[in-house]
Amino acid sequence: MNRFKPLAAAILLYWLHGSAALGATVVFFDDTQVATPVASGITWDTVSSNGYLFTYTRDKLFTGGIGPDPIGRMVRVPWPAGVEAQAVTTPPPGVTDYKARLTLRRVDGDVFDLTAFTAKLLANTAGAGANIEIMPKLQGEDGFNDPLYFNASGYYGSNFSYDTTPNYLGSTALLKGFDEYVISLYVDYALTALTLEGALTALPGDFDADGRVDGADFLVWQRGESPAGATASDLALWQANFGAAAPLAAVAAAVPEPATLFQITIAAGVFLLAQRIFGITLSR
Repeated sequence: MNRFKPLAAAILLYWLHGSAALGATVVFFDDTQVATPVASGITWDTVSSNGYLFTYTRDKLFTGGIGPDPIGRMVRVPWPAGVEAQAVTTPPPGVTDYKARLTLRRVDGDVFDLTAFTAKLLANTAGAGANIEIMPKLQGEDGFNDPLYFNASGYYGSNFSYDTTPNYLGSTALLKGFDEYVISLYVDYALTALTLEGALTALPGDFDADGRVDGADFLVWQRGESPAGATASDLALWQANFGAAAPLAAVAAAVPEPATLFQITIAAGVFLLAQRIFGITLSR
């Protein structure tokens, strides 16, 4: 049974750490993705799901004009249909505007890419026009001087979808390699689709960024595509770190897709049953 231990460990690590830890693509939203409350404030809530944190504004101080006590506003797009951000009566701490705002981060704090999203308007913007603003951040610092803009001029219920495709109305092509994304709009909106791609921790000598320092990285260096080109310094970096792997990357290659994992589980169960009934053993 010893020869099965590495694969068993890989499977266990895969499920314990989740897909984000392995640099996998996570597509939100569906019924299997549970939102776990993490924290809340006067004008915001934070939930976690599939290795990511969602912090969104909620207009909890809204009174509705029927008395002095806040009653808040109803949520029109509850999880898992999406995640709703509301313009607020009182802005959250450190913020000077009243925009609806959603902040995305990874639970482990690592960098990731925001590759695609669909936003649904929960108010009319057609008259004045509107742009969704996305400011990427890295270690608390703005990634650009100005946010990226995505057209969102329309009516209540209008949907706007963007991805990495070049588009004068907005493109996510530059939203790569940051550890936080702040998405804001001056009226209520909800994200109803979202694609995030986790990045593996960078390794010295990992020129193809797959989480391992191996022969493929040497080929990248040989083609002159490493950071400093085909230089002796990059070659020395590769040689010094050959065989290294980012956390879990070493076992990730041995971990099958979920459907295959199910088949492995069934096969393992059948084998163990046969072993118990017929006394089958594995040769060493």
